[in-house]
Amino acid sequence: MTTNRPAADLLTDYYAAMESGDPAKFGSYYADDMTLTFGNSPTITGRQNVIDTMTTVLGTVRSLHHDLVNLWELDNGVVVYESVGFWNLFDGQQVAIPACTVLTIVEGKFTDQRIYVDNAPVDAALARERYGAAGSTAAM
Repeated sequence: MTTNRPAADLLTDYYAAMESGDPAKFGSYYADDMTLTFGNSPTITGRQNVIDTMTTVLGTVRSLHHDLVNLWELDNGVVVYESVGFWNLFDGQQVAIPACTVLTIVEGKFTDQRIYVDNAPVDAALARERYGAAGSTAAM
């Protein structure tokens, strides 16, 4: 891993807080005016809105673990990193998803996080878990 130790430590601690599922813990990393853009979804603005969104996402799985792969720290608190998210579903499945994130950190808080990822495999696994082996959503 290409790494800047302080940024890597911060992210490792953040992902441990996220994996704990405790909104107060992972929310403590967010600035009040944080923005989060996840893939092609609309941008979420505001610390509490990001906490609420992440709490909802985390509630769909047993746990979500991240491994940092590569990390580059740029000027002005910008960190670019690759990670693999291990989505552990309630039925025992694990889906590994690679992602790239551009994160801005100001005074130790996340002010902007842009996560570039294709979560289609997770969505398909969650649909199968929810609606049976065929992944049918006809009951929706």
